[in-house]
Amino acid sequence: MTLGEPRTIEWGGGAYGGVDPTPPRPLVAVSAGTGETVELLTHVSSSAPAPDGSLMVRGGTPATGEGLYRVALGTNGKPVATLVAPTGQATAVTLLGSSVPTVVSGEQLAKGVDLNWDLSRGDAYAWATLVHVRTGQRKQWPLVSDGGTPARRTVGMRWNGKELSSPDSTRPALNGEYTWEIIARPDDGIGPELRASGRFTVTRPVAVHDYDDNGTPDVFVRDPRGGLARVGMQPSAAGDNVVHEGAWNVGGGWQVYDRMESVGNVAGTSVSDAIARDRSGVLWLYEGTGLGTRPFQTRTKIGGGWQVYDQLAGGSDLTDDGRADVLATDKSGVLWLYSGTGNVKAPFSARKKIGGGWGIYNQLTAAGNLAGAAAGDLVARDKGGVLWLYLGKGDGTFATRTKIGAGWNTYKDLIGIGDGNGDGRPDLLALKQGTSTGSYFYAGTGDWRAPFRGAKANAVLLDDLYYETGF
Repeated sequence: MTLGEPRTIEWGGGAYGGVDPTPPRPLVAVSAGTGETVELLTHVSSSAPAPDGSLMVRGGTPATGEGLYRVALGTNGKPVATLVAPTGQATAVTLLGSSVPTVVSGEQLAKGVDLNWDLSRGDAYAWATLVHVRTGQRKQWPLVSDGGTPARRTVGMRWNGKELSSPDSTRPALNGEYTWEIIARPDDGIGPELRASGRFTVTRPVAVHDYDDNGTPDVFVRDPRGGLARVGMQPSAAGDNVVHEGAWNVGGGWQVYDRMESVGNVAGTSVSDAIARDRSGVLWLYEGTGLGTRPFQTRTKIGGGWQVYDQLAGGSDLTDDGRADVLATDKSGVLWLYSGTGNVKAPFSARKKIGGGWGIYNQLTAAGNLAGAAAGDLVARDKGGVLWLYLGKGDGTFATRTKIGAGWNTYKDLIGIGDGNGDGRPDLLALKQGTSTGSYFYAGTGDWRAPFRGAKANAVLLDDLYYETGF
């Protein structure tokens, strides 16, 4: 017998002899007369002849597990291996159980998620693969063992909550359905490999400025030639600012619009949408896809006549119905409310008059819930550069304005980005005046008397990102 080949014993020629157990290989009986073979055990580790002429063998099979077997002739005249004393240890590596959540919230994901599997053997190497179903992003991890015993072992991994597009990605993982697959192979090569799989879902509330479906804000900037880019951001390490996450080209031709606005989820899906008004007064809906490289579907027409408005602001739920709404001021200074419907074919209900006197403002920003109440709020900059807070009442109207401060005319655009720094409160991003680069972050406080902390300069808009307007 040669090492590395199956262990063989002969039948038809008397008592069985001992078998060399090193290294472990299948135990095969060979007929002395015909050469017929019968595999008795998947592997054997030791053996000894019994007084009755049978052979006692320590080994195992995937079907019956590890233990002491008696090898003797069966009723058909061929040798069979009968389990006499099981050890309780499996020969095949099997999945005994798992600790994998079926739903993972954004908050849980930000802290990291532990995924664990219980195996029937303590001597198996295992790894896991996660796949984001919608995009196909995937990543593989070797699994770490808890030590365990020969009969049981827990292997696992800690997912840091980052997306699967690259090994060192720092971007938050995408919302949606994920699959997991674990593969485990016995260290000694005995028995088949284990393959098991399952699914879980990452879910977050729809974020007003999230266009790549990862829970963090994005803004869009248009350059003087009409090219549009999506700029991603995420919380800084200290949590007091936002940092640049990357910039991606959306496409050209956006110079046909004179108003563009991020409006949250008005189409009834799980991602944010945008609206744009062309220079003839037609308003168009750009329904979000949740795909960072292609954030919008083909535009659909909402309707004409929107040239009567000077300012558009969207993204806040002003009527406390769970849907984002849009505000518009006409050229006579009247403020109108367009309540969101959640219907992509007719995203807004008929307009409702809020009141006059709004012509004093040159910028309206739906900033979300700044004051801690249920309804969305509004900030408005007058032509002297003073910024005012209008607390929403939940019916589309507002409380008497309160002054935030002066000097806001240094900014070109004020964008209510939602929660940028991960503290659960909506924030504001201010873009510099003119066709320059740069931005400032104003963290929300949750206090209506002082709704923002001081300005924090950041590099969300890099030096080579030349723009004329943003939303």
